[in-house]
Parts: sequence; structure tokens; C-alpha cells
Amino acid sequence: MNDIIRVFSIDLPPEEAARFARDAKALESALGVAVPPDRVQVVEPAALADIGLANYLVEGEGAKADAVAIDRSRLEKIRMPILLILPDAIKGPVTLRPAPPLELLGEYPLEEARGSDGAIRARSAEGPVAGPPPRTDDATTDRRASGYVAVAALVVALLIAAIVWLVAI
Repeated sequence: MNDIIRVFSIDLPPEEAARFARDAKALESALGVAVPPDRVQVVEPAALADIGLANYLVEGEGAKADAVAIDRSRLEKIRMPILLILPDAIKGPVTLRPAPPLELLGEYPLEEARGSDGAIRARSAEGPVAGPPPRTDDATTDRRASGYVAVAALVVALLIAAIVWLVAI
């Protein structure tokens, strides 16, 4: 089943844990299976102090609440960096045998997507589709640009006249 979030603790300081997670060979060596580095996340439990790791897994990653609830107290006690292997990172059924610095904390299935009960009807979706915006008249645009240039020239002329008047005083 590929719709699983796998959660590991990483027995390394945070900076080293982040480097470890980006190193495909180190991940493969510790997990025994190749995992693309773009399908893993390192999470600092301290950064989740307000919601906690268990709630993050449920609300942030979509894990089933009842599956996470079994390990909630253990997950909330973790203080070292956490490695999340996101769904579909590992293809096919595998048995992971993590080696240090990793320790498997749990595997949690994702909530199933809710299907549609049918077509969605809304008044805003009915009626004709709006066409392209109305074209602006090129002559109007040219006249407007000419007006801006004339105003700018007038301002510059007044500024020069003011400078000449100040110098003459």
C-alpha cells in the first residue's frame, strides 16, 4: 500500500539530520531501499510545539486520526528530528529495516479522499461564459499618451522657470 506516511526519528543534531535527509545514498543505506530525497521531510518537533507531531500528521499530512491516536503519547514525547517518508516514495510492498541513525516510529495510512456525490450545481456556473475583454481604441490610447507627455513637458517647463526666477532674485 503506497498511501502510507512512514515516520522515523533521526538520532542526529538538526543540521546533520537535514543533510542526512538530502543524501540519497545515506537514506538508502539506513533504510535498505532507495527513496527519492524530494519525497522526504525533516520535521523539528520543537517547531510543532503548538500543535504537536500527532496533530501535524493528521492535519498537515492527512494521516488517519484513529491510526495516529494509538501512538499519540509516544509521538508527543519525541524531541529529536523526525523524518517523514511521504506517500508513493517507496514503490511496491517492502519491509523496512531501518538502521541507525533512523528508528521507525510508525506507519500511518492516509485518509481516503472523499468522492463527489454528483455534479456540483451553482448559479454562478450557469449561463454564458464571458468573452474576451473589450478592446481599447488605439486612437484613444494614443491621445491619452500624448496628454501625459504634454503635462510632463509643462511641469518640466514650470520647474525650469522657477529655477531661473530663483537664480535671478
